[in-house]
Amino acid sequence: MLLFNKNTRKFIKLLIKWISNLVLSLLIMETVLFFLLPTGFASSLAVVYSGSMEPVMPTGALAVMQTVVPAQIEVGDIISFNPPNYPNQIVSHRVIAIHNNDTLSFTTKGDANEDSDWEQVPAANVLSKVIFNIPYMGYILENIAQYSKSNMGFIILVGFPTVWLIGSALRDINITVSSDKRRERQQAKLLKQQKRRKFHR
Repeated sequence: MLLFNKNTRKFIKLLIKWISNLVLSLLIMETVLFFLLPTGFASSLAVVYSGSMEPVMPTGALAVMQTVVPAQIEVGDIISFNPPNYPNQIVSHRVIAIHNNDTLSFTTKGDANEDSDWEQVPAANVLSKVIFNIPYMGYILENIAQYSKSNMGFIILVGFPTVWLIGSALRDINITVSSDKRRERQQAKLLKQQKRRKFHR
C-alpha cells in the first residue's frame, strides 16, 4: 500500500527542490554580502562585539544603521559614534540626555551598564543611528566571510551552490522543452488519426 499518491510525491519532491534552491541562494547572497561589506555597506551594517547594549543588542548581532542629522536625535535613540578620547573606535549606546548649550552634544549609556558614559559625545562625532538589529546574524556572516576567503571555502560556499542552481535551472528548461515537444507529437499523432478516420468514412 502506497503512503502517497503520484501527485503528492511529485509535490513533495518539488517542494524539497524549492527549499534547497532557496537555502543555496541565501548562502550565496550572504557570502557575497560580506565580501561587499567593507566597501559598499560599511556605513550601514556592523557586527556587535560588546554586550554593553544587551538584551536589546546582543553580542554577535548584526546592527543595521542609517545616517542621521544630529539635531534630529532624541532621547532613547541608539547612536553609533566615535568616543572623543578614542576616535578610532565605534560605540553604539543609547542617548539618555541632550545638551544644547554652546554646542550640541549627547550623554550616552549602554543598557547593560550601571553608569552612563563618562564623556559627552559631540554632534560631530555621531556617525549614524541604529534602526534595528538581527541577533546572531553578525557572527554568522562574519564566520562565513572568513571561511569563504580560502579557496576551498569559496568553492564550497559559492562555487558549488552556483553550479547546482544553474544545473537545476537547465534541467527545468530541458524538462519544459521536452514536455512541449511531447505534447506537440501527441497532438500531431491525434490529428493524423482523425484525418485517417475521415478518409475511411
